[in-house]
Amino acid sequence: MQALTIIPGQKGSTRLEDVREPSADTGDVLVDIVAVGVCGTDRDLLDGKYGAPPAGESRLIIGHEALGRVREARPGSHLKPADWVVPIVRMPDPVPCENCAAGEWDMCSNGRYTEHGIKELHGFATERARVPARFLVPIDARLGTEGTGVLLEPTTVVAKAWDHIERIGKRSLWRPQRVLVTGAGPVGLLACLLAKQRGLA
Repeated sequence: MQALTIIPGQKGSTRLEDVREPSADTGDVLVDIVAVGVCGTDRDLLDGKYGAPPAGESRLIIGHEALGRVREARPGSHLKPADWVVPIVRMPDPVPCENCAAGEWDMCSNGRYTEHGIKELHGFATERARVPARFLVPIDARLGTEGTGVLLEPTTVVAKAWDHIERIGKRSLWRPQRVLVTGAGPVGLLACLLAKQRGLA
């Protein structure tokens, strides 16, 4: 199968190449990747600004915003073939730290987390990927067939930001009416959408 890879830290190393099928020990669900988003993080990876390949490898398959469809799933999991799914990008560290142990690995405190397509785990700019079932989020079939499900991962970034804004704001009397969103990229537009859902102008 083919995948889009880079040598992390080396600008201009991007290439489409033939790679091995994903190993069964990397996940119990085989997913056909249907769409991959491209964001500022990917641009920085292509420019060689950061990134890390899996242990023992020199190249990294990029792509962390993804939409896929289950091809094979372990019996008894919450997934079945043909389900539409979005993979979670960040994986908890193996120690784990206090946050990872509590299921909040986005807040990993020791830096030993891994991230698909960014840090020590291959990403989803490939034909197929294997992912543990618990790190796949099933989505409505309409979001899959329309392709809009690929926006789930960047939307979670904004949703987390709003969650923290509201936690901080509600420590005292808080009656926001307007919001200023800087940046008009996809994440900025998603932030505006979630602000509108909250009744903010």
